[in-house]
Amino acid sequence: MSMSGDSTLQSVRALEDQFAEAMSRMYVVGNDLARLRARLDHEVSPQQWVPAAEAEVPIGGPTGAVPHVAPPAAPVATGAGVPAAPAAPGTVTAPPVAHAPFAGAQPPKAPPGRPPLPATPWWQRDGLVARLLAVVGTGITLIGVAFLLALAIQMGFFGPLARVVSGTLLAAGLVIAAIIVRRRQASTAGALGLAATGIATAYLDVIAITAVYEWVPAAVGLIIAGLVAIGGLLLARAWDSELLGGIAVLGVAALAPGIAHDQMLLVGQFLLVLTLASWPAQISRRWHVLELVRIIPTATVIALLPAFAEPIGTVILLAVVLAGFVLATSLAGVKVDRIPAQTGIAVPIVAVPVLSAALGSQRATGATLMIGLTLALVVVAAVTAGRRRREGVGSDTLLLAGCCLYTAGVTSLVSAALLTDGSGWVTPALLVVCVLWAGAALALRDRTVLGATLLTCVLPLLLTAALVPYAIDRGLARQVEPAHLAAAALAVVLLLLLAQTLAKVHPRVTVAVRALLAGALLGAGGAVIIAGALVGSLAEDPQGGFTAGQTGATVLWLSTAAVLLLRGLRGSAVAVPAGLAITALSVGKLLFFDLSFLDGVPRVLSFIVGGLIVLGMGAGYAQALERSRREPGAVDNSESDPRDAHTV
Repeated sequence: MSMSGDSTLQSVRALEDQFAEAMSRMYVVGNDLARLRARLDHEVSPQQWVPAAEAEVPIGGPTGAVPHVAPPAAPVATGAGVPAAPAAPGTVTAPPVAHAPFAGAQPPKAPPGRPPLPATPWWQRDGLVARLLAVVGTGITLIGVAFLLALAIQMGFFGPLARVVSGTLLAAGLVIAAIIVRRRQASTAGALGLAATGIATAYLDVIAITAVYEWVPAAVGLIIAGLVAIGGLLLARAWDSELLGGIAVLGVAALAPGIAHDQMLLVGQFLLVLTLASWPAQISRRWHVLELVRIIPTATVIALLPAFAEPIGTVILLAVVLAGFVLATSLAGVKVDRIPAQTGIAVPIVAVPVLSAALGSQRATGATLMIGLTLALVVVAAVTAGRRRREGVGSDTLLLAGCCLYTAGVTSLVSAALLTDGSGWVTPALLVVCVLWAGAALALRDRTVLGATLLTCVLPLLLTAALVPYAIDRGLARQVEPAHLAAAALAVVLLLLLAQTLAKVHPRVTVAVRALLAGALLGAGGAVIIAGALVGSLAEDPQGGFTAGQTGATVLWLSTAAVLLLRGLRGSAVAVPAGLAITALSVGKLLFFDLSFLDGVPRVLSFIVGGLIVLGMGAGYAQALERSRREPGAVDNSESDPRDAHTV
């Protein structure tokens, strides 16, 4: 019985060895077949190349699907009479490992790891070579056309009419060839090159019949060029090619000054009409490059019209129409989903012609023009920001709102400067505008509004540096004017508003907030000095008023230091160092400035009052500190044991 059992066990193990060897061979054949399949797929379509390690071995089935090849499992010894665990259906696994004494085959090696996907060569990326060749071919063809015309003129091969007709036929032939190529090929590179060459040839023809031969007036030539541009835009929209549309519009924009070089007003009118007429090409498209190509040449020509002594009324009309159209379409892009959203970069571009027209007209007219533009920009920004908060629209809308606000800040400053008629009240007027912006930023607490406010305030605050000599030079006390005092006071108010707004909107930007507060404190001292000099001028003693102002500035700074020290005892970690720093500044002013420039009663008052304030600060700080140490801390009973409630 035992010998029969041993023979049976040996037979089972022999069968296991044979099965393991068969599975090993099937595993190797399956991997070879998978690699062959992957190689064939790679040769047919390189973009869909599949790594050999991830290929699947066909196991049969009606669909011919290729199941995944699993990596070989770890060797597991199977006992006598215990069959190996079955593998998942449709999966080729590593063969089971036989018992060591009867191992007939070595376990197969693990398949190689996943190789990296082959990088697509740069010359196969989305028709890059075809586009490059199309651009080069377009340029070479245009050069050849130019050489042909030059040779024809030199040799007298055919007359002007034949040259123009041949150019027209060449342009038409190139466009027709582009249409044929576009229908036969999936790629648009070759068709775009042919169409661009045909459009450029047509523009050269227009130059020939207007500027060279002068057969038609400039207005007619501009109309023909506009028709060519519109045709190019229609073709670009049909092919969904922003490049072709940009070539068509940019070509006519560059061509227009050459056609009517002595009629710049006509050129400006033509480009404005072209800008308005070509806008529908952008509907349901995100062609931002075409948008800039349409607007920048028109804005440039209109902005330069005052330099050509053109009628300023017509220039104002052109500038207003351009700015109004861009703002209206920008607003429409925010409200209507089908209309493309403007990038916002066009807003400051169209503001330049309005600014040029305003500076070239009378001050009242220019100020009215700039105020109207400022209000329009604020309205567009408000509508855009409102939708952005409600619906969370994309970055284009955010950029549009920001560009409108930043541009409105600049135009508001220009409006204030024009209203003051260039008098000494320019700086106070600019500061009033900045205070309004800072108040709006504090009320709205919006980062975009704050950014526009900070940009708007840079120039007016720099202009207040001209007030520094009036605060340190006693000889200028007679020249102090009310505008100087107004500017100093407004600068202090502006710095305080900016500091508070920045602390609310950006709480972590503490360094900038402290710098603004320090500037406000210094400005307040300067305002007190200027006020003293102005009062002294009214009393016919400007130098005495200047001296009194210096004393008042010292007292103001020491009083501020005292307030900060008292506040520091209430838990502010910054107030005490700030108060001590201001005290040191005030004492330094007493010792180095007041001692040298003051005399008589003002110097005595400065030192006595300053010393008393410092002594009072020291005594008050000591008492307050001692009082704060004696006071017991607040008792928090929120987490006390409930049993303590019955304890007496």
